[in-house]
Amino acid sequence: MYISRKSEGYTLIELIVSTALIGIVASILVYVMVSIIGILQDNQVRKQLLMDGYNATAKFVRECELIDKEADLLSASTDQVQFITNISDSYFTITYQIINGELQRTVDAGSPVILTANVSGQFEYYTKNHISLAPPLSSAQLVTVRRVRLILNMLNDGGGTVYIYTVDAFPENYRFSGGGS
Repeated sequence: MYISRKSEGYTLIELIVSTALIGIVASILVYVMVSIIGILQDNQVRKQLLMDGYNATAKFVRECELIDKEADLLSASTDQVQFITNISDSYFTITYQIINGELQRTVDAGSPVILTANVSGQFEYYTKNHISLAPPLSSAQLVTVRRVRLILNMLNDGGGTVYIYTVDAFPENYRFSGGGS
């Protein structure tokens, strides 16, 4: 005699196994999503850090290249450079300095503006023959400067990664003239 058994649902074992499998897959997906969110946040911080560095160095180069004459470079040391520049037919005394982990810019006697933070670095100075000048520069050395290099070491707070920006600025009116010392 054959007894026919009709199935009307799942057994308890089948339900437990499927729930366990769904739980394992869900925990893997949560781990992957948390990792992706962390990576995206790190990338956003790195992108902001690099943009701050780029904007700060671009502003420095733009203004330094507007120096009209040799005597407009007023002071030069490893952590500060001061010069007079012509912006839209007006003359301004601009100071860039690296102090307390910040690159700051001051116009005339105004308050310093922080261009970027979490930095260290230095300014370097070169003659037309690419000879490095040892800061701080004397008044006689200031008129021989043909290139100002800004090196920024930007520290990423989260990962301890250092990004290095190096830019060279050539004052406009005597960049290629070969004049001066």
